[in-house]
Amino acid sequence: MRRRSDLPPIDSQPWSGLIPADSFYARLAQWSDVLVDDEDYAPLYKDSARGRPSIPPSLVVLAMLLQYHDDCSDAEAEQRMSFDLRWKHALGIGLEEEGFDATVLCRFRRRLLECGLERSLFERLVNAARKIGLIAKDAAQLLDSSDVLGAAGARDTYTLIRGGIRKLLRSLGYSPASRVGLSDRLWWYIDPEAPEKPKIDWAEAEARAAHLKDIVRDAREALSLAEGATTTPATNEASALLEKIVSDDVEEGPPPPQGPKRKGRPPKKKEEEPERPMSGQRDASPEEDDPRLRRGVAKDRVLSVVDPRMRVGHKSKRQAWAGYKVHIAEEPESELITQVEVRPANEYDADAAPDLVGGQRKSVGLRPRELLCDGAYGSADVRARFREMGVEVVAKMRPLTDSKHFRKDEFEIDLWANGGEGSVSCPAGVTTTDYRMARDGWYRPVKLFRFPREACDGCELRERCLGGPAGRSERPVRQPPGRQVQLHYHEEEIQKARKAQRTPEQRKALREKLRPRAKVERKIAELVRPHGLRQGRYFGEQKTDLQAVFTATMVNAKRLFTLSVKDADLADSLRDTLAA
Repeated sequence: MRRRSDLPPIDSQPWSGLIPADSFYARLAQWSDVLVDDEDYAPLYKDSARGRPSIPPSLVVLAMLLQYHDDCSDAEAEQRMSFDLRWKHALGIGLEEEGFDATVLCRFRRRLLECGLERSLFERLVNAARKIGLIAKDAAQLLDSSDVLGAAGARDTYTLIRGGIRKLLRSLGYSPASRVGLSDRLWWYIDPEAPEKPKIDWAEAEARAAHLKDIVRDAREALSLAEGATTTPATNEASALLEKIVSDDVEEGPPPPQGPKRKGRPPKKKEEEPERPMSGQRDASPEEDDPRLRRGVAKDRVLSVVDPRMRVGHKSKRQAWAGYKVHIAEEPESELITQVEVRPANEYDADAAPDLVGGQRKSVGLRPRELLCDGAYGSADVRARFREMGVEVVAKMRPLTDSKHFRKDEFEIDLWANGGEGSVSCPAGVTTTDYRMARDGWYRPVKLFRFPREACDGCELRERCLGGPAGRSERPVRQPPGRQVQLHYHEEEIQKARKAQRTPEQRKALREKLRPRAKVERKIAELVRPHGLRQGRYFGEQKTDLQAVFTATMVNAKRLFTLSVKDADLADSLRDTLAA
């Protein structure tokens, strides 16, 4: 491994004065001697006297910071190292030097991921900020997330199955030069002269159904070839991917009966009329046992064969994207990013929060006492888990949305009444201690409190509570009994959070406490707008995470440079810490 110290010194360039002193390029040049340490990347190289000396890893890392700062590709980064005076000044290379080839960046990223060193510089800067007092070990943190569009395109079911078959056949060793033992039908998928998309009348439902039948049959045949072949990691991955695509998007066998939506409800009688297929949901098939497109969408549906980890994320019912989700933790005083991580787009924010905060303890030794975040991170399960970790969640509880009836939060719940068994009081003033044990959506035991039928039948608020004679359901299975209130598995956390938001004064105090959250919104805007984190550059969650980490590292470096200009003592302490 060649180090920066092994290179001959570069004379002062007469054009360096043209670079603005307050620009990122000039400040990076000023700090480049201590910002990146070559020894941190020694595991990427072999300790051998053979071969050509490498390009110093610190030089490659600095070029990557410039690349993500300017949001340019590898090829453009190579060109900028050749002709952009700002890049030459920041990297410390002479006017006639050309830098290095774009393939160096690609190979360096791959080696970083293989050795797990993609966060080395990010953690180095955060640790330095903690040591000089910019970040307190238990400082409060801001938490938020944003969407990252995937680099691959989302495909329809037909294209996914065809792509999955092609990927499996290639993993088995079949290619245009090696076709031994491959049937004519499967050969079509890897034939370079075959069209990418079959020429059928895509406007006809029968033609689409026939094509779906053919490609599902071909998928089964390709999977049978994989079962009889010598398995490799690539073959196992391709087989599992093709099986998941078919199982998620295709139904086989006789269609399920169109019975009632709820068990026990009698089917609604209708006059006999010809059944018409629902547009966009499934294609008509001449045989009931033929494969057909599945109604609805699988929760973890694959969108691309090229990037199988891409998922559909939703900001709302109408706003969706295909790709990933990036989570950011920021310390509000220094405005430095303390943690960044890319997660699946269809994962709830609350599920990612504990791993995000727990990762800081292992990597940079930070243990925030408070998390200021929005309601997406403030679920009862997350509050309970963070309380075990010694972290308090400060977030608004999301309101219940049923505006026509009395909501659960309008009932007074006393968890310690009745000898610790609990009680529930309704808006009419009736209190019940009668409950039975039930199961929530995760099959955890919860209490289901029931009000007596007699009290609800004669109540003036019955229609607002139970919804009138038919109940709150449009087509109930049976006449509803008295009102029932099911507690949450972590009901105590819900009661604590809602108790702190009851009065206008409490809600105002909470808004004031959450006011610093605007800083993390600005930080995310800085990441995604000028520096390109909104669009993923690479295929796969791991490489997209590398993009997010290096972009956050570059933004942290910008912030440290700005703070150092304002405080000379801070600049000296930071330089000494990085040089140590």
